[in-house]
Amino acid sequence: MDAINPGDGKFCKVQLSHERMQAVARRSLGQAKECGYILPVILQKPTAIFEGLRLDDDEDRRGVGWRCYCGMPTVAYRTDGSERTPWPDQVFLVFVNQENIAYNWRWETADSNDPQLPINHLGRFKRRLL
Repeated sequence: MDAINPGDGKFCKVQLSHERMQAVARRSLGQAKECGYILPVILQKPTAIFEGLRLDDDEDRRGVGWRCYCGMPTVAYRTDGSERTPWPDQVFLVFVNQENIAYNWRWETADSNDPQLPINHLGRFKRRLL
């Protein structure tokens, strides 16, 4: 799928981890809808892009994590796949490795001072690109 490249503002291609998509499909229809509907929006219109992951939990097990796209979706999905308003005080993150593969995505607690960014973003990432 297309993702904004913070270096030149043009679109680049990001692939989804096949392994992750299979795991998501087994969990719930809601998580599958997040993958299909929320990921493209966050990758194309993020509120922020960070580079250089500092936390091991954020890293891709198969290689070095690289970027984190953050955003505020207009909807969220319950486990049964039905739409709801976004989760309060949460931001959606998409992690992309150096091979441009989205290997993880999830809702996380937002920063109380800037609700469009994840909590601890200053210590969690090396630099902000957007």
